[in-house]
Amino acid sequence: MARLPIFFYRYLGSRFLSSIVSNAFAVYFLWEIVVTFKSVFLAGLIPTISLASDLILVIPIGHLIDRFNSTKLGMLSSLVLILGVAFLLTGDSIFLIYTATIFITLGVTMKGDAISATTKKNLDTEQFMSANQRLQGAGYASALTGALFGGFSIIYLTRYFVFIIFIMAIASFLLSFPIKEAKNTDNQVKLRSQLSSSLGFLKKITGFLAVGFVLNGLIESLDVYSSGLFHLVLKVSPVYYTLFVAFLSIGGIIGSFASGLLQRYVNTAHRISLLIVLFSPAILFIALVKSAIGDITDSFLIGFLLPVINIPLSVNLMKVIPRNIYGKVMAFLRVFLGGATPALAAVFSFLALFFSVNSIFLYVGIILFPVCALSFKALPRFFAMANNEKQNSEGST
Repeated sequence: MARLPIFFYRYLGSRFLSSIVSNAFAVYFLWEIVVTFKSVFLAGLIPTISLASDLILVIPIGHLIDRFNSTKLGMLSSLVLILGVAFLLTGDSIFLIYTATIFITLGVTMKGDAISATTKKNLDTEQFMSANQRLQGAGYASALTGALFGGFSIIYLTRYFVFIIFIMAIASFLLSFPIKEAKNTDNQVKLRSQLSSSLGFLKKITGFLAVGFVLNGLIESLDVYSSGLFHLVLKVSPVYYTLFVAFLSIGGIIGSFASGLLQRYVNTAHRISLLIVLFSPAILFIALVKSAIGDITDSFLIGFLLPVINIPLSVNLMKVIPRNIYGKVMAFLRVFLGGATPALAAVFSFLALFFSVNSIFLYVGIILFPVCALSFKALPRFFAMANNEKQNSEGST
């Protein structure tokens, strides 16, 4: 496995800390608002504001990444994160919480996009696999750590929670000092031309986009219905629901680091397509087998499969996107794939008015099979693009 430079681990640590801040903030204040104001609606505004901020800001951030040093933007993102947490130090009004949500979302969004662009601009293609393993593993680990820390703080660290995440934000800043980066020679190209190039590239990967949208929707179905599954269908303690959610992240962490060992076996489009199709029986298992332990095990397996599939896809995506439009293309992907969450959440919530949770999981599992089977057609084209790009880059050196 290719060795990675020290600066990559600095930026990875910076993103890890900022993600913990974001996840812990959401868990902690979702609970606090419900307890204080007795309103699920007011609490629900936190993810709504966060999602809206993310979708509005991601395109401008992508444009900035194409034009400026991505590591400097990574440092700026930490300053924005510090500012967001600083609002919470001035008071505990709900207005300050919502304002902090906007700034924390901006900081974390910019941080994630900046480190992705830094990887593209400053590492060799042979290092992309190792870098993406660590990026995805750290992502799952920060989600799990942030959720546990936020929940623990509700009980034991209420007085100190904001101070602790403020210190984490400062530590994220200290790890994010920039490095020199080769200037993008295509920066002088007109924005309209770059946007045209971006749209032209996206047309080439429409099949890949469709598969990604479905996979994001799959995870959303688990998020929307898992609480109802354990409470209404299985009628078990919320501890099992917590374990179900936690083991999805634990599986992701293990899968991220195991993907290096599995690379030789999962290195073709057809093998990855086969793994994608396995999500259909995984969902059908939840629908048909009424066992809390069985569902938790299934959650772990789904979490394990996701990075094993996503990492080679991310590596090839990093290879094929031209450097001068990398930020814009990744911004569109964030909007498109991120948009799968609210779009399919609305669909799933609507279906819940007419069908039982088990029935919905059954229908989702059945529908997933032909949709995921489309990957057998879409992914070979996508992998061929990546191989051609690699050959072109090697021929030009």
